[in-house]
Amino acid sequence: MTTTIVLLKTIYNLLIKRNTKAAIFPFIIIAFFSCQTNPQKMEALVKDIEEPIVISQDVEWLYTKNGLASHRLKSPKVLRFEGKKQYIEFPLGLEVFSFNIYGEHEAFMKSDYAIQYLDDKIIEAKDGVFLENSKGEKLETEFLVWDEKGGQIFTDALVKITKQGQLIIGEGFESNTSFSKYTLKNSHGIINLDQEDQVKQAKDS
Repeated sequence: MTTTIVLLKTIYNLLIKRNTKAAIFPFIIIAFFSCQTNPQKMEALVKDIEEPIVISQDVEWLYTKNGLASHRLKSPKVLRFEGKKQYIEFPLGLEVFSFNIYGEHEAFMKSDYAIQYLDDKIIEAKDGVFLENSKGEKLETEFLVWDEKGGQIFTDALVKITKQGQLIIGEGFESNTSFSKYTLKNSHGIINLDQEDQVKQAKDS
């Protein structure tokens, strides 16, 4: 029992060091009750919760494709993990700037949290996700997948798209990485922002 408690504390400390959200804490309690009679399982759980091999602050990376700049990534904190699946965690969020073959700005994305799977070349952006293209069209959602290898951005979550004085709300979204061609799978409605402003002005006058 004492060994189990020590291992449980170790897991908890690892999560704290990684700035893991409080929502993970119930998982620790469940692990305790399911593994309290089997210290070997708890040891395996500790190994699964790896510490980062590299911690970097105020990072700015430039990605190239065929010798040309394609993306620029900025983040205040970056954690790199090794294991069966190498990945990079951005616990304080990130910003991604995309460029076309002429070096012109194409799209901008930011989020409050993200994780990048290096082998799959996928970024999963979560919480406060914002995407904007060169035409000024904006997308807001809480979860978005940036698939560099597949050349697409997508989500099944609720999204809000603002363009040409309209707010479009729906679920399910697919786009190319420049957010210049996209599809909204299930539209829930369109709000004309210009008319809304006119109504508001009329009420105020």
